[in-house]
Amino acid sequence: MKDRVRVGIVGAGWAGQTTAKFYRRLPWVDIVGWADFVPGKAAAAAAEFGVAPEAVYLDFDKMLDEVDMDAVSVCSFNNGHREPTVASLARDKYVHLEKPMAATLEDAQAIMRAADKSKGQLMVGFQPFFSSEHKAAREIVQSGALGDIYYAEAVAHRRWGMPGGNFVKKATAGAGSLVDIGVYAIHAALTLLGDVTPVTVSAFTGSPLAKRYPRINHGFGGSWTADQVEVEEFAAGLVRFSNGSVMVIKSAWNSNIDSMGRSFFLGTKGGLALDPLELYVNQQIGDLNMTSVPKNVRPIEDWPEKIKVFAEIVRDGSPSPIDRRAVFLVNVLMDGMLRSAEAGREVDVTAAY
Repeated sequence: MKDRVRVGIVGAGWAGQTTAKFYRRLPWVDIVGWADFVPGKAAAAAAEFGVAPEAVYLDFDKMLDEVDMDAVSVCSFNNGHREPTVASLARDKYVHLEKPMAATLEDAQAIMRAADKSKGQLMVGFQPFFSSEHKAAREIVQSGALGDIYYAEAVAHRRWGMPGGNFVKKATAGAGSLVDIGVYAIHAALTLLGDVTPVTVSAFTGSPLAKRYPRINHGFGGSWTADQVEVEEFAAGLVRFSNGSVMVIKSAWNSNIDSMGRSFFLGTKGGLALDPLELYVNQQIGDLNMTSVPKNVRPIEDWPEKIKVFAEIVRDGSPSPIDRRAVFLVNVLMDGMLRSAEAGREVDVTAAY
């Protein structure tokens, strides 16, 4: 067990600075290096968080070579995840990687291979995993209350909430709503479905609303116009698993409806829905259909909890609580959806890397 944890950060945008803010809550964690390829960006963030000017770098490889650190938080744009993550794992560092694992399946495969070879640990930062409700949902499913889950829906929806800037550029984001908000719903679903293996995916994607938007939209990350949108705002798909179960995925930045439903799971003994968490059990007391809502779930701030847990596994030398296979399967499903939409037909997928 370490007395102090020394961390370097790659990426000085919003995610990197938010991560630093929560590291600073932990008195036994030191931010000892910061890298960003945009001149001046890491220097400005480092100055705000008390990181020494000599520990600021444009090149993350140079930072890894020159600064003594136990762990690295990779908070770069989606298409910038692979290189610093692989480089850090090759040096046997503990790595906190902001979601998604990668923008492309090829990059995710490379990260998985690097993690398998490393003496460090990889934890991909899906903060909902640490929320009170999602923890309780996993406990309910693991108890066997649902029986065998045969159908699920993973839903991430905004009526009108499309970000701009790097989020709509394929070169930086890789994809659109799927890789931004869809990943949260898909990952949460996979953690509840357990050890499943996807075999086929059929999907539709597009940007029917954004491509017709007549003005400048100011969203999180920057503004955008219709001609700048290179990624999908909407995606819907059907996944078939080798055990016969199926899952529908719906992800939308923009849609002309208030709700596309909640993420939910249907089992042979009961059902479960998320946000808010509800457990449905039929005909357990006569002919009554029972709905249970936990009353003693203590609220947790999921993002700071994520950072605290990562720092603790570095300090204690323990494994990541987030199974990286489930995270990798998120990339497998996203890749399948994008390929299926482009081909206009169902496609095979594989969990191999």
